[in-house]
Amino acid sequence: MVKTVHVVPHTHWDREWFFTTSRAQIYLLKDLKDVINNLENNVGFNHFILDGQASLIADYLKWRPQDLKKVQNLVKNKKLIIGPWYTQTDQFLPSGENIVRNLLYGMKICSKLGGYMNIGYVPDSFGQESSMPQIYKGLGIDKAVLWRGFPNYEATHSEFIWKGEDGSRINVYRMACGYFIGGLIDENNLDKIMTSEPFASVVKQATTDQILFPQGSDMAPARNNLPQVID
Repeated sequence: MVKTVHVVPHTHWDREWFFTTSRAQIYLLKDLKDVINNLENNVGFNHFILDGQASLIADYLKWRPQDLKKVQNLVKNKKLIIGPWYTQTDQFLPSGENIVRNLLYGMKICSKLGGYMNIGYVPDSFGQESSMPQIYKGLGIDKAVLWRGFPNYEATHSEFIWKGEDGSRINVYRMACGYFIGGLIDENNLDKIMTSEPFASVVKQATTDQILFPQGSDMAPARNNLPQVID
């Protein structure tokens, strides 16, 4: 069966703990400025997912308010994809109220900028709490994309329906090998990607012929030559 591979450029951003505050600010400013430039000027670089966190773009605009119109235009045209969270949450340590307000604040900020990704996107939350389908459905979200929390022995395939403790159901896509596998693209060995690990496991665990290949990693900048690599 021929597979359709969806290469999705993104970054995963640990906002607080990975760097000092000043270093994190410099990296975020540089990386998001490059993302905006790619989306506006790099032919073939059409979309970028900003890790599901409104806090990143809020921080950026606090430091570079002159880019507000650019950001609004990119968000409205679904090129820069933001939200729905304010920041990536742990689902077990904070209260349910904290999780709900995290989503509400993120949605409010993103709505002012042009809209939010209406998906429970949690690529690096350490576990999935059983009330999340209820929380998502209560806020109009019926799909989730995640990684941790559903190991292979509990979820043998990437696509499944998650039934929460109150009976709420949402459609889930579980990243079989994490959100960073696209960072492994080597344009000199593209013919081997489909049959070598970790990509072979991604294909094996898929229930359809549509394959997700997230292209990004922790605090990773945009890959400027991605359109050429795809070609």
